[in-house]
Amino acid sequence: MKIMLALRPCSPGLAQRLAADEALARALGAKAHPALGFLFPKFFDASGPVLPRLLELAGGEPVSFLREVQCSPADLSAATHFEAVCRSTITQTRADSKATMAAYHSDTLHPTASRWSVRLPQKIYLSKPVAGTAISHVDDWTGEYVVGPQAAEGLRASGLTGFELRPLLHAESGNGHDGGQHLVARELLPAALEDPTTFETFDDGPRQPSTPRRYGLLSYAAGALRGSPDMARTAEPWGAWRTPVWIVGQRTREWFEAAPVRGWKFQPVLEEGSRLHAEHRQRWEDVLGRLREAGATVQA
Repeated sequence: MKIMLALRPCSPGLAQRLAADEALARALGAKAHPALGFLFPKFFDASGPVLPRLLELAGGEPVSFLREVQCSPADLSAATHFEAVCRSTITQTRADSKATMAAYHSDTLHPTASRWSVRLPQKIYLSKPVAGTAISHVDDWTGEYVVGPQAAEGLRASGLTGFELRPLLHAESGNGHDGGQHLVARELLPAALEDPTTFETFDDGPRQPSTPRRYGLLSYAAGALRGSPDMARTAEPWGAWRTPVWIVGQRTREWFEAAPVRGWKFQPVLEEGSRLHAEHRQRWEDVLGRLREAGATVQA
């Protein structure tokens, strides 16, 4: 397992100092920028020599990072459940987006086993067809997935549990069409563990419900996911627009890898007490502590 960081845009002065360090510039992927001097889009291993040198050159200047967690094939094989992460997005028309938003607002938030409620969209308006073997996220804001006709056929024949397929709707007529299906979960999971990698935000102001965010992978108490269906969703609104994210079992990942279906990648879900859970927690505590000491942050 590796925690990977990429420097977000920084001041022109710091950008010049970083770019002048040949080894650091190469590790960060320095690219000239007309306004900022340089951008540094390349991810680097947070446990290596790059981060200490970068923070030294920052000299206390506030900096922030994008982050991702890289897991080895062995890490994936050791997991029983996974978070399904978007690798394909299909855009809506303005009319689709407006109709979907109206449907979202017509439904109430649903209570869960966690401290938060979630939105469980029942209708998705998408006038364009979905590619036949694709699982695609609908636009950047919905939190929902749709599947193409061949992918839908494969799911129906897979024997996997915990999902439904519902028609996609035309924004103008409200009628369904055969250009794809809306993937809908039947079950919400128990509450995930809250640890140093999770935190609250109040995106809509202090009087509105908080929105949870996280840096790392999802973790659950030992045995909490035993007996859960092959596809389910979290009890927390980790996804866009207060939607829960998808958690799938090993059978789903195996089906996906064997089928001619594309659009998801998988991050392991951790079980409390496992080797991977302990390693994940320790690595994040080390990284967050080092950043905190330097006045640096990870983007929420």
